[in-house]
Amino acid sequence: MTAIHEVQAKVIEFFTKEMGNEREAIHLIKLGRLEDGWEAKVEVTEPNEYLKKLGHPSIFDRNIYTIGLDSALEVTGYALSSSRERSYAETEREEI
Repeated sequence: MTAIHEVQAKVIEFFTKEMGNEREAIHLIKLGRLEDGWEAKVEVTEPNEYLKKLGHPSIFDRNIYTIGLDSALEVTGYALSSSRERSYAETEREEI
């Protein structure tokens, strides 16, 4: 496996195992090498827990995370960079 594929696998593993997201909800949108490691931007489709608690139908946020890895491919940090438009779950959208 090439280095970039190993980094991609580590990023996906972090979001599935540590953050509890499903693989289908994770989209790697940027991956780059730094002097001392790697940086990736990842779009993750996540349910909006606040609106869910208010009784709204399943609404999903598209959140962009920035994640850093060192040269040994250990996660050194991550942060929510931005949150994008919300969308309804296809099965629960009402037709007018």
